[in-house]
Amino acid sequence: MDSIKPILCLVAVGDKYTPYISSSIEKLSEKYDLCLLTNKKNRLYGVLDQEIYTSKIFTYFAKLTFCIRMALKYKQGVYYCDINKLEELDKLSVNNDGAFYYLRHWPVAEYFHEMEHVQYWRKLIWFWIDRKYDYKQLTTIEEHAFYLPYSDKLNKLEYIVEEIKPIFEYTSLTNDNPYKAIGNGEGLALSYALDVCNINKQI
Repeated sequence: MDSIKPILCLVAVGDKYTPYISSSIEKLSEKYDLCLLTNKKNRLYGVLDQEIYTSKIFTYFAKLTFCIRMALKYKQGVYYCDINKLEELDKLSVNNDGAFYYLRHWPVAEYFHEMEHVQYWRKLIWFWIDRKYDYKQLTTIEEHAFYLPYSDKLNKLEYIVEEIKPIFEYTSLTNDNPYKAIGNGEGLALSYALDVCNINKQI
């Protein structure tokens, strides 16, 4: 089933983010078909798709896998934006729906090799060396807002994201980091998966 309006994926899991749901639907439902991942079990009106998040611990990778699932389900590209940063959505310009679009790199580094000396990433680097992946030109992706195109490469993209997910989650659990959920740095994982799948990235 093709959606007439562009699809926007939103994630609202936990008491900090679920209060944004009503205002987001009211603000965006005329322009977008909304797909929502949330732990709120009551049926929401004004959304195209509502998926219930049932895990006790939230992983940032849920943002990525949810977007890929919705793109596959509706066979079209999807937008994503953090539900508490919706102003970022207006800054996202998509000119070619065959490419992945994002707003900016991480503030700390444009390329991963600028951070490869940081102890936090040592297990990720071991994984990439084992896979003979050359990360020297891998760019970082700030994951607050992006556009994911629909293509026949999405099943592979989902697999690659799922494959690398445990490394990022383990790293976030066994190192100091400022985030309450697990799997932070998911924009880097997404950039890697896009690279492996040969999906063009545009900023």
